[in-house]
Amino acid sequence: MKNLLWLCFALSGAAALGLEMLWMRSAGLVMGATASTAAAVLACYFAGLALGSAFARSGATRPIRLYARLELGAAAGGVWSVAVFYLLTLESSTLWLSSAGIGTRVLILAIAVLPSTICFGATLPALGQAIARAESAGKRGGLLYAINTFGGVVGAAAMGFGLPLWIGVRASYFLVAALSAAAGSVAFFVPDERTAEASVDRPNNTGTSKSRTALRVIAAGAGALALGLEILWTHVFAQVLHNSVYSFTAVLLVFLCAIAGGGALGALLLRRLKAAVVASAALLVSAAATAAGLRYFIQSTDGLAYFGMGQGLTSYLTKIIFLAALSVGPAALASGLVLPALWQAWAGSGNAARPLGDLTAANLIGGIFGALIIGFAGIPAVGIRGSFFAVAATYILLAYAAARPKSRLRQMAFGVLIVLLLANPLRVPLAHLQAGETLRALKEDASGVVTVVDTRGDLELRLDNYYQLGGSEAALDERRQGLLPLLLHPDPHRVAFIGLATGISASAGPALGVGSTTVVELVPAVAAAAREYFGSWNANLLDRAGVRLVIDDGRRFLGRPGQFDAIVSDLFVPWNPGTGNLYAKEMYEAVARRLAPDGIFCQWLPLYQLTPAGFATIARTFLSVFPDVTLWRNDFYAERPVVGLVGRLTRKQVDFDALAARLAAMPEWSRDPLFTSPRGVVMLYAGDLRQAAALFEAAPLNTDDRPVIEFTAPRATRAPGDPVWFAGEPLARFYDTLDARPAKEADPFWRSTPEIRAARRAGTALYRYTVATAAGDQPAAAKYQEEVRALVPEIVRAGGR
Repeated sequence: MKNLLWLCFALSGAAALGLEMLWMRSAGLVMGATASTAAAVLACYFAGLALGSAFARSGATRPIRLYARLELGAAAGGVWSVAVFYLLTLESSTLWLSSAGIGTRVLILAIAVLPSTICFGATLPALGQAIARAESAGKRGGLLYAINTFGGVVGAAAMGFGLPLWIGVRASYFLVAALSAAAGSVAFFVPDERTAEASVDRPNNTGTSKSRTALRVIAAGAGALALGLEILWTHVFAQVLHNSVYSFTAVLLVFLCAIAGGGALGALLLRRLKAAVVASAALLVSAAATAAGLRYFIQSTDGLAYFGMGQGLTSYLTKIIFLAALSVGPAALASGLVLPALWQAWAGSGNAARPLGDLTAANLIGGIFGALIIGFAGIPAVGIRGSFFAVAATYILLAYAAARPKSRLRQMAFGVLIVLLLANPLRVPLAHLQAGETLRALKEDASGVVTVVDTRGDLELRLDNYYQLGGSEAALDERRQGLLPLLLHPDPHRVAFIGLATGISASAGPALGVGSTTVVELVPAVAAAAREYFGSWNANLLDRAGVRLVIDDGRRFLGRPGQFDAIVSDLFVPWNPGTGNLYAKEMYEAVARRLAPDGIFCQWLPLYQLTPAGFATIARTFLSVFPDVTLWRNDFYAERPVVGLVGRLTRKQVDFDALAARLAAMPEWSRDPLFTSPRGVVMLYAGDLRQAAALFEAAPLNTDDRPVIEFTAPRATRAPGDPVWFAGEPLARFYDTLDARPAKEADPFWRSTPEIRAARRAGTALYRYTVATAAGDQPAAAKYQEEVRALVPEIVRAGGR
């Protein structure tokens, strides 16, 4: 019957890792998808596990009964966390959280996750006591560790590969809680022998083992380095991957499998080798593999070139797994050996609860400090490469300390140090440049790597190598993304931009004389680069009076009190982790609450990164919140179109004369050929989506509970063959559909006059012209060109060729 306990512990691992990923998601939604939120969740998670391990280290007279109760407690704690996070989504809680400090937010997270994590942390010592004695703590405990972590692989895979989409986030919580409850229920049927050695721990004073204080220090150091290394590798993989929930999960699974494999291998090696030898050798291998793995990664990706282009999702994820296994796997596998070896080195007699609980708690506490120090001190101070060097060097020091005084492993430590110096992680590249590109700046922080690259005269701002945030060459289009929504409001005084990037879009506020412009940016290094390198194009936005920069998550910012006449949300890559929730119904509801009665909200969309189905989901979600929704073009590009969904709470038509006066008053630096006349603004108008709502009825809503965009957008871009984006001919047909639909009521923005109808038709014809040109259909292109010239001659003259 005791064999069932191994299955129970696998279920427990699946529940624990599943809950961790769900907590990351929920915390990001209510407290902001920031690096500090992720760090807070990680700290609370590991702190709870450490407390549980320390609590259970004294053992119990009925360890299996204790284990069963702990699993049931963890299940109840999972349900408790659902209730806490639900309460935090209420508007009153959101307002309160918006003004709460970091200490209060961490306390709230602790209240949500500690009940479960304390129970999970105590399960290893309790179960270890039931199946092992202190003399075999490493051998048996290593297998338990491996089984539990392999269970975690299943839980993480389920959460990362689509379970929240299929059954919903809330149902996912209840499912993983049910796994833990099932483990506890099964354990109750396993016979439990009463032991009188609940708190007995008899040290073996032979003088041949490390002191227990030294073992705790080594365990804490190994935990700090392992978690710090995971943070570093996450940053490195972000430089080359098509970042999504799938690619992140693939890398995470390699980490977990390697650590689990290390636990199992440690259990086998400890049958033949002394614990000190296994621990010291594993730490040395971790050091060498860290340096070699980074070098291999750079070589395999051709100097951080974009990885896995033109491949389907399955083959792409397979390539990621192989890359991670060969670059990250050896160090992670070796680090998984350390803890079982230290358990075995405890050198005591009695039950196994004491070494398992004591050293595991030290290891977890070290992990907390390692993640925080690397993420918020190491990377900003010495960068990713310097942090890799520091981690590898510290592994060598720990290996030296773990080895016996006269062991050859101490001599080998100096050899590994020489290997580290030769490999020198400080010399590897961190930015991939194409021919003719020049790196102007590179800034690193906990949120990512920000670069400014000169691409033959075009200054581009990039995040993690391939996420282009804008550039000087696209200044006209980027500024239009700010000007258009502000021009559609009759008299904006307070405006907010969700997403700064280069700052060019937000410069529309000063261009139109808006009194108060608030710009929200998630990545501090992006704001620094926008100020330092793009002032010539954003009119020194961040140094202007009336402009306020807020470093925060956009959704969390919208939880703060206050109203705006206009809110403009930047176009975010749909498949990037965390950005799908910026297209969620709850996001749009938060925006609606912050709009003044005659306010306007514009959500820009990159249609060249959305399929027709993806656009339909976002459109239906938007329509479910705003009573007035219209569609606007930002440009007329056939291959890379950008459109905006404009939502209002009340309808009000534009005053043509007032619009003409505002256009004429714009400063020279913000001039736009399309905005030389009100008819140019009309050309950007694609139509009233409320009149076409029936087109989107079959599309699913994108909500926090059903994150459709987050999980479907990455699949779309990795579908077999070329992705069918909502651009080119499909978009042209959609524009034609909007033009042809009979109006059931007056247009929400324009009076129906001949000049307005002509300008609107000119916009559709101009897009048809670019589509025909891109397809090489010269007769059609010539026809549409002449139509545009005839309909809006003044706009054509202003725009030139």
